[in-house]
Amino acid sequence: MENAVYWKGRQVGIECAGRILWFTSAPPEAVVAYGTQRSEPVSVEQSMLARNLVTTASYR
Repeated sequence: MENAVYWKGRQVGIECAGRILWFTSAPPEAVVAYGTQRSEPVSVEQSMLARNLVTTASYR
């Protein structure tokens, strides 16, 4: 299950399986506050996950 990571009222990443995938727009202070670091570039698989989380259902 994925969970949104918020910093000062703004979503800055996604937590999944104990790892936080930081958005590129996440401020460094948020990364430091959560006690993690940006360790590796986001892979295609991870970006697809992030994109799918914000997809809304179409209504007819």
